[in-house]
Amino acid sequence: MEETKHIVILAAGDFPTHPVPLRALHEADFVVCCDSAYRQWKEESGKWKEKIPFVVVGDGDSLPEADKRALGERWVQVDEQDYNDLHKAMAWAASQFTIHNSQFTILAATGRREDHTLGNIAYLVTFAEEYPGADIEMLTDYGCFVAMTGRRTFATFPRQQVSILSMTPEQPIYGQGLRWPLDGFHARRWWQATLNEAVGAEVSLRSDGWLVVFRTYDAK
Repeated sequence: MEETKHIVILAAGDFPTHPVPLRALHEADFVVCCDSAYRQWKEESGKWKEKIPFVVVGDGDSLPEADKRALGERWVQVDEQDYNDLHKAMAWAASQFTIHNSQFTILAATGRREDHTLGNIAYLVTFAEEYPGADIEMLTDYGCFVAMTGRRTFATFPRQQVSILSMTPEQPIYGQGLRWPLDGFHARRWWQATLNEAVGAEVSLRSDGWLVVFRTYDAK
């Protein structure tokens, strides 16, 4: 059986400082860096970085010509403007690595501009639709975002904070293992199913619509 590859996609939000996303970065098999994040990547130091192959992907509007020349074949220019650099980076990664044998972790996708943060979180549903079955997560300094539809069970712990963002509010949400269980709840605004809490070792969610689920690293 082929070994699972861990691919990190590095966006241009707040660079991670928490041990969980930093460990994901340091242990990556490959890093796909958005062009607007290359300065942050370039400034990182340590022997761990020397071992990780990487490319920089984007439309090039955030990257000086000198950096493009220095990168050589590690610079991948994508000129279309319908999608942002995070989408370009994810598309490149999905084209290079086997979807069902890779774990894709998105880092530094939140913070700084709030419109970018909201757009990047929403992109998780687009990625799940475009690459069915792919293992895609977004790690921040506070927790983990994933997109889901259908039924899914998450490993949790008591008092872990769990927030659910409904991307298709016409579809009801069912949830067990939560302090405030969900039984056909319609979350018509993003805030309405946030700030819930796990009561045990797992939380089970079900919906025919798309959900984005956030779980914190620490208990409240």
